[in-house]
Amino acid sequence: MSSIYYQEIQHVVNQSLQEMREQQNRGRVPKNALSETHFLVHWVTKALKTHQFDRCVVADLVKWQKLGRTKGTLSDLLNTFIRISELYAQVTPIDREREPLTEADFETLIHGLESQDWIVEIDEELSGKVRLESEGENSLVFCSKQLATVFENEQLVAPISCYVRGDHQRFLQMATKAGILMHKQSDYKSIVKYHGEYVIYPKNIASQLAEMPPLTDSK
Repeated sequence: MSSIYYQEIQHVVNQSLQEMREQQNRGRVPKNALSETHFLVHWVTKALKTHQFDRCVVADLVKWQKLGRTKGTLSDLLNTFIRISELYAQVTPIDREREPLTEADFETLIHGLESQDWIVEIDEELSGKVRLESEGENSLVFCSKQLATVFENEQLVAPISCYVRGDHQRFLQMATKAGILMHKQSDYKSIVKYHGEYVIYPKNIASQLAEMPPLTDSK
């Protein structure tokens, strides 16, 4: 149910944060990392047991439950939820009609990376395993054939993969600035040697959690 994932994941994080703040205001949950983590793990566990949310977010809930139980405060669940809430509110808010991704958005991302000396390859058709001679520099690769077929009237109408090597955090930051959510498929193993794969979906609507950009600007 990819058409509702972006809504349901926001319901999850926003409701959990709201309920935690309400309990803190009543003095029932101390404002410290241990107590906040304990509350969120308990909240996620209850949400799973009661089937409170659509099944499209169950994998995320299970992951957070296990992470909180095994790593405790090191799981950083609170900041994770806050970042998800802020990212989706910025790019695909629940209360606003979804905007299409356009060729101009892709150009904004490409030009932004090129201005920071990234190597950007968009003219090669990718078939089988390929290697970009970038000498280890930051690089972004799109398949030229995909780029030629996934747009109609300058709007993205089908998913498209891109391949990244180098500063992934900077890449995610620039993508977010361009209004594009990235959905990771691999860290560095893909059809482009040494490059990780991300998928971009029409209107940023996917069935998995988008990758989070860094918290602060990296100059």
